Formats: sequence, structure tokens, C-alpha cells
Amino acid sequence: MKKVLGLVASQRKLGNTEMLVKEVLANTGADCEKEMIRLTDLNLEYCKACYACLPREMNCRIKDDLAFLLGKLQEADAVVLGAPVYFLGPHGVIKVLHDRLLSVGSKQHLFQGKRCVTITTYGAWGWEGYARSVLNLTAHFLHLDLVDSFVIHGANPGEVWLNPATLERVREVGRALFDPGYRKVPGENQCPACWGDFFRFKADGTVECPLCGTKGKVDHNGLKPVLSFESSGHNRISPEGKREHFENWLVIKKEEFLAKRAQLKELQKPYGAYDWWVKPPVQAE
Repeated sequence: MKKVLGLVASQRKLGNTEMLVKEVLANTGADCEKEMIRLTDLNLEYCKACYACLPREMNCRIKDDLAFLLGKLQEADAVVLGAPVYFLGPHGVIKVLHDRLLSVGSKQHLFQGKRCVTITTYGAWGWEGYARSVLNLTAHFLHLDLVDSFVIHGANPGEVWLNPATLERVREVGRALFDPGYRKVPGENQCPACWGDFFRFKADGTVECPLCGTKGKVDHNGLKPVLSFESSGHNRISPEGKREHFENWLVIKKEEFLAKRAQLKELQKPYGAYDWWVKPPVQAE
């Protein structure tokens, strides 16, 4: 029996994000086991950047709910990740989780092949921002197989269902989730690797995706600019790119720190005397 895991990055009960994720899960079929986790219910601490988790055999040292979440992700055959837009980006719990994914960078074998769909909801027209790109990166850095990603407008709870096409689109995603032939095709002027749609234009006339690092150029089809990208397939979210970063570059930087630790501590010392921190008053019980 296939198992699908729904992840909801929203505290709003029965909000648009929750309903969309549930609709996808409901349409995967009665023979599919379903579980859901509200990420905001988890105790997820901030990453401490200690790098203890870099070796493949080591896990994060922080004792919180990350291990529970990663265990559920390992058990699943597919993942549906949904989050609302808050001030142009996804709910903050996504960034907290994203930072903690340092601990799975070298553990691709635990998550590869699990199909994933991301759902982004937003309320104010034109304010969808960069949230979908962050959700997609979260899927990629979990080593999931991202097969679709969509953004749906709806401010008030239930508003997403006012458009009948939305309901059919979501049901279609659920029905096709385990279909090997089902995969989104990047649209025009979208990054072919991470499907991002905002870019960094360089002084030499080239263009770069600031998220995955895919490079390209700007062509002109008449008066219409068209982006074309390198086809090498090597970028930050490719298997080779992730191994290069998590199993090579970060390991080297950790070794460099250990070798220079005494020297670096001397450079830090003068700043320890600048004790200007303020804290909120202790609240009475």
C-alpha cells in the first residue's frame, strides 16, 4: 500500500492550505494510506550551525521534533507540502525547517524517489512573492522528486473553492500523483531546474537563477525577451551539486575552522566585552 504524507505550514484550522492538501490526499485513492502533520504543531528549534550533522552517519544533535518529521518522510512514498504566503514569503516555519535541512544534505538515499507536490496559497492579488520557489527548494533539499507545484489565490478560508477549475486541478493532481508519466513541464521563462521565475541579470548579459544557480542568457524573439538556459543539468539542486556542497565544501570549511579555531577565537575576544544585549522582562506566572 502506498503512503502519502501531507505537510501543512499554517496554524489556521481548515484554512485554504489545509483544505487543498487534504483534497489532493483524498484523491490519491482509498487504497493509499494517508497521514498529515501540521508543521506549526511541531517543536522545531533554530539551526545552531554546529555542523555536527554533516557526516552521513550523524543526525542533528538538537532534541526536538525534527527526527519525528524526518522519520515520517522516510516512511512516505509521496509528500504534499502546502504553505500560505506571509508578506511575500512562505510561513516562517518553512524557513526554520529549511535551515535544519543541513542535517539531511548527505543523506539523499533516505528520501530519493519520493514524489512531491507543493501548494502555495496567497490572498492579495500580486502578492504571491517568492513563496513557491522556497517551497520547491525545500522539496529539492529534502531530495524529494518534485513533480508539480502550483500557486492558488484565496484570502478567506474556503475562497479557493469559488473557482471550480481549482477543485478539478487539485483532484487531478491527487489522481496522478503516483503516475510515473506525470510531471510538470517548466513554463516559458521559468528555471528548468527549480521552476523559479525570478532571476539575477549579470553585467556580462547572462542570467542566473539565484536559487539553484542555473545559468542562461537572454534571447530576443522580435521585441519579446526569451530566456534560454544551459542544458548541463549541474546546479545546486542536482544530485552532484548537493553532494558537492554538503559532502565536500561544508566538510572542508568545518576542517578549516577546526584547524584555525585558536586563531579565530583570538579575533573574537575583543567583541565579548561589548555586552549590550537587552531582554524582555520575565512574565509573571
